[in-house]
Amino acid sequence: MQKIRAIIVDDEPNARRALRGLLEENFSQVEILSDCKNVPEAVKAINKHKPDLVFLDIAMPGYSGFELLDFFDEQHIGFRIIFVTAYSEHSLRAFETSAVDYILKPVRLEHMTRALKKLSFEEPVNDNTQYKVLKENFSNQADKKIVLQTAETIFVVRMEDIIYMQAEGSYTRIYTTSHGVLTITKKLIDFEYLENIGPFFRTHRSYIVNLNHIKKVDKKDFILIMNNDAEVYLAQDKKNQLLEKIIK
Repeated sequence: MQKIRAIIVDDEPNARRALRGLLEENFSQVEILSDCKNVPEAVKAINKHKPDLVFLDIAMPGYSGFELLDFFDEQHIGFRIIFVTAYSEHSLRAFETSAVDYILKPVRLEHMTRALKKLSFEEPVNDNTQYKVLKENFSNQADKKIVLQTAETIFVVRMEDIIYMQAEGSYTRIYTTSHGVLTITKKLIDFEYLENIGPFFRTHRSYIVNLNHIKKVDKKDFILIMNNDAEVYLAQDKKNQLLEKIIK
């Protein structure tokens, strides 16, 4: 089993103790190198221990968790981050759109198990795009961006540039005005949260559309014509709900 060398960063002593206890009791592959109560302490610990993983709180006095990466040369950041945060609807949306790993407080065993399984330490950390987008989405409400990952590349796309999404087995094809068509390594259901963020609506089991990119609605044949002239299916039981959203 691969050893994961980690540090914990949280200003609350009880939160640090609880997280350390959970890890030591259930995840023998995780070695806790240091507990830190703020970002400056974390910077020193990272420089000293060179960890693989940082469990990072966000709301801390002095510097927020987002500012940790500002202390490092972007080309020499060799650790992954799992954000550990208290619940807020805004924070969850920012994490989802940025494709960044997070765990909600209080930390539960099943959530930690899922988060650690998702991590891969086989390749070096060489792209911090996701963290940048997360920080930007927290501070900028007007121009939201989303991180979309294909098999080869990470793309940052403005959400208003998404025309529609189409299910394709275990993948999703996303049609955009800025990046063409992207084949994403997630299922369509993984993007349903977008309906709670902005003008997105699941019209059919195979489609999520941006309401602002609908050109025409064929109510008879249950077809939507999008701004790129693509035809998108509209489930019969979704028609009235869609019309309410675009007419209001």
